[in-house]
Amino acid sequence: MIIAFFVVPLAWGVITLLRAAGATHGGPDCPWLQLGEDGEENPRKMRQGYTCVLDYNDHGGDSTGTATYRQRKYAQEVKRGELLGQGLLYTLYGAAGTATTVIATRSRR
Repeated sequence: MIIAFFVVPLAWGVITLLRAAGATHGGPDCPWLQLGEDGEENPRKMRQGYTCVLDYNDHGGDSTGTATYRQRKYAQEVKRGELLGQGLLYTLYGAAGTATTVIATRSRR
């Protein structure tokens, strides 16, 4: 039963590491409205020269926060680093705890 305290974090760490690997695949995502170089909405993957509208003002109809391609790419890299750190921490904790529990509870002959 005690091993569950370590197997769950081990599994979560592996999942987080897989998420980190997928976080940098391709160009950055725009969570809201993406504008092309001409200022028109563009539904395709974000590219150099595109702008991402991060927030929108319903009353005035203007964007209240934007990010360039380079800013979104940097945010993507920061997110990957955070996921890698968390994944490694959970994986190491889970693996060490599982190994310690198995060694400590095995029957001695």
